[in-house]
Amino acid sequence: MTPYARKKGENLATKQDIADITEEIEKVQSEYAKQLEEISQQNRLILEQAKQKHELRVAALDRRLEAHQQAFTRWRRLLHKVHDKEIGKIVRECQEWWVKNCLYLDAESRAAFRDAYHAAFLHRDLVNGNRGTGDGSEDIIQNFKVITDAGEKIVKGVELPSLGEDEYKPVDPSAPSEA
Repeated sequence: MTPYARKKGENLATKQDIADITEEIEKVQSEYAKQLEEISQQNRLILEQAKQKHELRVAALDRRLEAHQQAFTRWRRLLHKVHDKEIGKIVRECQEWWVKNCLYLDAESRAAFRDAYHAAFLHRDLVNGNRGTGDGSEDIIQNFKVITDAGEKIVKGVELPSLGEDEYKPVDPSAPSEA
């Protein structure tokens, strides 16, 4: 075999090897492209689900804030009227409001508000010695704690970011108002 034919044969073998290698590379690239497309599709689905969840949260945000504010206002009224003869009327108002709005409260606020108005309804009887055990002082303290703790849970349920350090300064009722 002549050197030319030998060289020609080597070139042909190299060309075939390159073709085989190129084919293998293209197969690997094709497989990676398929996997990448599957991952991209999964990511698009995850992003779409997250977007829908976020949109629901944003849509309910105003209503949720309003519900927490209303719960807080009703809780304050309940707290201040706990020894009043008309506490039953206030408790009924709280129950009616709770039935119409409880789903807008977070789980802890929802339970705390409900427990608070139940405790408020029982409180006069505990104070008057009509319920509980022994002298009732521990029952009264625990019952009143259920009522008072609800406010913090309602506030916490909103989880608004702080507006700054002044948010925590107590209001001085004797200070002149800024108008």
